[in-house]
Amino acid sequence: MERHVHARGFTVIAAVAALAAGALSGAAQAEVSFKGKTIKIIINSKPGGGTDANARLIGAHLARHLPGEPTVTFQNLPGGGGIKANNYFYAKVVPDGLTLLSGSRTQISPTKLRHKGVKYNPAHYSFVGGTERLGTVILVRKEERRRLLDPKAKPLVYGGIDGERTGAIAGAWAKEYLGWNIKYLLGYPGAADMFLAARRREIDMVANQNVSNVMPLIKDGIEPVVQIGVRDENGKMVPRTSFAKVGVFDEMIRPKLSGAALKAYQTWLDDQLVDKWIALPPKTPADMVAAHRAAFLKAAKDRKFLDIAKQEFGEDFGIHSGAAMDRIVKSLVATSDEDLAFLVNLRKKHGLPVR
Repeated sequence: MERHVHARGFTVIAAVAALAAGALSGAAQAEVSFKGKTIKIIINSKPGGGTDANARLIGAHLARHLPGEPTVTFQNLPGGGGIKANNYFYAKVVPDGLTLLSGSRTQISPTKLRHKGVKYNPAHYSFVGGTERLGTVILVRKEERRRLLDPKAKPLVYGGIDGERTGAIAGAWAKEYLGWNIKYLLGYPGAADMFLAARRREIDMVANQNVSNVMPLIKDGIEPVVQIGVRDENGKMVPRTSFAKVGVFDEMIRPKLSGAALKAYQTWLDDQLVDKWIALPPKTPADMVAAHRAAFLKAAKDRKFLDIAKQEFGEDFGIHSGAAMDRIVKSLVATSDEDLAFLVNLRKKHGLPVR
């Protein structure tokens, strides 16, 4: 069973029962010590990006809460969109609890895992934890909202960058099963360009996950119509703290789905819930895994960690426990070719590119 632990506006998703089942007794845990040792965290991207920042923040605080407070070092190993580092980690790293890998949602995506260069299986990793992807909010110009469900009206123009992001694909689901009257206008260089287009009334709808971006749009009359939300302790999708009164997409779409559509939708939804993650290699001893997972959950409630995370990631920043990450990743790895084909066809049908 999972539960939310709230701390100064943050949500920590802690799989308490799973952690307790995998944890050692107090006496056994006391035998695990990293005193005088060095922990290395491999980062599967270049320095300076979101994955790099996340890994360095979590890594520094993870080390503070491990028994013996080891030194921590970082090694960036970019290449192939994360494939190079994952292949190396999976095949070469000694599972002694001293080397971890930090990656992003991309490397555990069912689509990425079918790449011919992939030689790793993340279902075999021992996940220490992960950060929760902030639930995307879809917004529409207030004066145009009535057109969203009017099939006779001129379609709302939904702006996007590349058509591969959560908001765009949620739009395809909504167009197919909720009757949204939309058409896409893709190719904006970035979010700022998209927001400017919305303010200029060149487009009617946008989507974004950052509170610092969404709130100014609301003040300019571009209001939330729905949000992806976050998972509660029972696995249900619920509103984000910052958007408590905005409807949740899952509650709208799930009752409309069954069979292959529902199965494909669940696969897509699981793929949206993880942002970044950190893991130990296959066959890492259970006591080492338990020590790292316990330290991760302690770090996630550390005041110093929360102060920095609040500044960098926003009020809705959340944590997935190692046990929760195990469950999510195993589900993604088990994605069938049929589920992926369903998603590809849905995107093609509604004008979204498939790469």
